[in-house]
Amino acid sequence: MQAQNLVSGKVINENSEALIGVNISVKDIPGLGTSTNFDGNYQLSLPNECSDLLFQYIGHEDVIKNVCFKQNKTLSLNVTLKEASEILGTVVISAGKFEQRLEEVTVSMDVIKPALIENKTATSLDRTINQAPSIHVVDGQANIRSGSGWSYGAGSRVVVMVDGMPLMSGDQGAAEWQLIPIENISQIEVIKGASSVLFGSSALNGSINIRTSYPTSEPVNKLSITHTAYGKPQRKSLHWYKGGYTSANNLSYLHSHKKDNKDFVFGANLYYDGGFQYKVISKRARINIAHTTYSKKIEGLNYGVKANIMRSKIGDAIMWEHDTLAYNALDNDPGNRNNGYLSIDPFITYKNPENSTKHSINSRYFRINIYPGYVDSTQYSNLQAQRFSNVYYTDYQFQKQIKNFITLTSGYTFKYSDGQDHEVYGKHNNINHSLYTQADIKYQRLNLSFGGRFEHYNNKGNIINKPIFRSGINYQIAKATFIRGSYGEGIRFPSIIERFVNYTIGPIQIYPNEELKPETGWNAEIAVKQALRFGAWKGFIDLAAFVMEYDDMMEFSFGLWGLPSDELMGFGFKSINIGETRIEGLELSMAGEGKIGQTELTVLGSYTYTSPLIKDKNHIYAQDNMDSDLNYLSTSSDTSGVLKYRYEHLAKFDLNIEHNRINSGVSFRYNSNMKNIDAIFESQLLELLRPLGIKDSRDRIKGNAIVVDFRLGYDLTEDSQLSFNIDNLLNREYLTRPASLAQPRTYSILYKIKF
Repeated sequence: MQAQNLVSGKVINENSEALIGVNISVKDIPGLGTSTNFDGNYQLSLPNECSDLLFQYIGHEDVIKNVCFKQNKTLSLNVTLKEASEILGTVVISAGKFEQRLEEVTVSMDVIKPALIENKTATSLDRTINQAPSIHVVDGQANIRSGSGWSYGAGSRVVVMVDGMPLMSGDQGAAEWQLIPIENISQIEVIKGASSVLFGSSALNGSINIRTSYPTSEPVNKLSITHTAYGKPQRKSLHWYKGGYTSANNLSYLHSHKKDNKDFVFGANLYYDGGFQYKVISKRARINIAHTTYSKKIEGLNYGVKANIMRSKIGDAIMWEHDTLAYNALDNDPGNRNNGYLSIDPFITYKNPENSTKHSINSRYFRINIYPGYVDSTQYSNLQAQRFSNVYYTDYQFQKQIKNFITLTSGYTFKYSDGQDHEVYGKHNNINHSLYTQADIKYQRLNLSFGGRFEHYNNKGNIINKPIFRSGINYQIAKATFIRGSYGEGIRFPSIIERFVNYTIGPIQIYPNEELKPETGWNAEIAVKQALRFGAWKGFIDLAAFVMEYDDMMEFSFGLWGLPSDELMGFGFKSINIGETRIEGLELSMAGEGKIGQTELTVLGSYTYTSPLIKDKNHIYAQDNMDSDLNYLSTSSDTSGVLKYRYEHLAKFDLNIEHNRINSGVSFRYNSNMKNIDAIFESQLLELLRPLGIKDSRDRIKGNAIVVDFRLGYDLTEDSQLSFNIDNLLNREYLTRPASLAQPRTYSILYKIKF
C-alpha cells in the first residue's frame, strides 16, 4: 500500500445519471474501498498488483473490473451499472433505515409511486393513501389491517413520517397530512405491523414514510393547477347548493436544482375548498424549502436544513344534523381548525467509506399556533392566552456495514412535547427517551433482522419504562419467489388531548380521561411474495397471514359521559382503555409497472380480510355518569365480539394505462359493512333527545361501499398534460363513519407543466 497507484472515475446508470453512494470494494483486501460522491465520482489507492474492483449499488447488477499496477500510476475507470433484471427494481429504506430491495425485506411493505398521487388529483395525501392496500383513513387517522377504529384525529397507531422524521402534532399526537409536500414525493413506503423498534411510539400498527425527491443537475420546475366541482347529490335534501356552484381549487409549484456541491428545493401550495357540506370551508397556504451542502473538504459529510410554514383554516363537520340533512353540520355549526404551522429540521450526516460507518443527526422543531388566542378574556395573562403545541425532536443514528452482509443500526431518540390551551386541556408536557438497535444480515438468499428498543416515558412524574423487540426472516426459495416471517412488538403512549381534553366543538362535547393508560401489542405474520416479469413489465403478487394482539387498547367512545346540563345532555366522546383484543387476517396484494409492447401499464390492488375481536366481552372498562358499568356487551350495537368501527372486508384496485399521448385510469374501492359501532348511536334514547337518523342511514345504505373513480389525460406536449377526473363515478352514498356521509360525485380538471 506504500505505492501511490490511483484509480478514479465516475459511476453512472443506463440513463447517464450519476449514482451517489455506490459501494466500491477490493476483493481479497478486507477494509479497502470507497464510495461515489454527490457527482458519482470516486478515487481509490491500490497496491502494486492486480486487483478486482467490485461496484455494488442497490437495485443494479454488480460489476467487477480487474485493474493491474506495477509502479506509481494513475488510471481512469468509468463504470455504467445496469438495473438488475431479475428483481422488482424497487428500493426501500424504511424497513431497516438503509437501502434494501423490496422483495428482500422481512416485513409486509407496500410502495406507492408518485404517478398515482398526481393522477388522482389529490390535494391532501390522506385522500390518496386510501387507495393503498389495507389502509383506511377516517378523519385523518390511518388504520392498517383493522388495527385502529375511529378516534377523531386524537392519537394514532400509525406513525406518518417525511424522510424518516415523524410529522405528528405535540398535543393531539395526530398526523399533519396537509404539511406534506405532495408536489415533491419520490415514493411512499408503508410498513404493515408494529414498527416501534425503529420508529417509536405511534408506530404500534405500522408506519407511513413519505420520501421526497432529490434534486438533479438539471433544474426542475413543476406547476400544477386543479379545479374541482361538486356534483349533484342523490337526494334533493342534500343539495343545499342547488342553483349555485361549490368547488375547490388547488395550485402547487416545485423548483429543485443541484449546483456545484449544493441542493436546493422550494415548494409552494395554495388551496381553497368551498365544500360539499354547508358552511364547511377549508383553505391553506404552504411553503417548504430544503437545502443540502455536500462538503468538499470532508468526504462523506453533508448537512442542511428543511423547513415548512403553513397557515390554514380547515372546516370540520364532526356530526351531521340528520340523515336527511347529512351535508349540514349539527346545529349548522361546524368546527374550524384555524392554525399556523412551522417546522425546522436541521440535519447532518457523515459517511466514512474507509470503515463503512455512517453517523447522522436529524432534528425537528415543530410548532402549531392555534388561533385566535383568548384576546377578549380577562382570565388569562398574555402568555396564558396563547394556544399552541410544540415538538422538540432529535435522533442520533450510527450505522456500520460489516463485510457487505451485516448492517448494524443503533441510535438514541429524544422527544419533548408540550401544549397549552387553557379552555381545551390546560397546559401539559411529556418527555420520551429511547435507545434502539437492529442488526440486518444478508447471506446469499437469506435475510435476517433482529432489533430492540427501550422506551422511557415521563408525564409529570408518571414514569413508564418498556423494552420492545422485533425479528424477521426472508428467504429466496426460487429465482423470483420469497418467503418471509416476522414478529414485532410496539407501544403507544396516550396523547395530551386524549388524556386531558375537555372541550366543545360545535355542539359536541369531548371529555377527559386522565387515567388513560398506554397500549401495548405485538404483530406476527408469515407471507410469500412472487415476483412477475413480462418483457419490460415487472410486478409481484403477495399473500400474507397475520395476527395482532393489543393490551389496554384505546378506543374513542361515544356515550353518556357528562352532566345533563352539558351539550347534548351529557352525550359526548371520551378515550378509554377497553382491554385485550386480537386481530387475525389474510391479505392478498399485487403491484406492477412497465411497458407491455408500446403501452405503459401500472397496477396496484389488494384484498384484506380481518377478524378484529375483543377477548373478554364482559370486561368492565369504565362507568358513565349514571354509575353504570360499561363493557363491550353494554356499549356495542353488535355483540358478536367484533371491534367497533372496523371493516372485515376491504378491497382496492387501481389500473393506469399510458399509450402514446393518452393516459387513462380507473380506481375501485370496496369495504364491507361497519358491523359494530357505539350502541348509543342507534339507541332510541338518543333519537328522543336529539334525532340524528344514524340507524336509519345504516339500514338504508346497507353498509357496503363501492366507489369507482375514473380519469383521462392527454399529453399536450412532452412536458405538459391536461387531465379530467371523475371521483365517485357512480355517485354512491356511503358512510365514512356514523353521522358522516362521504362526498358526492366530483369533476376535476388538472393541468400540469414541467419547465
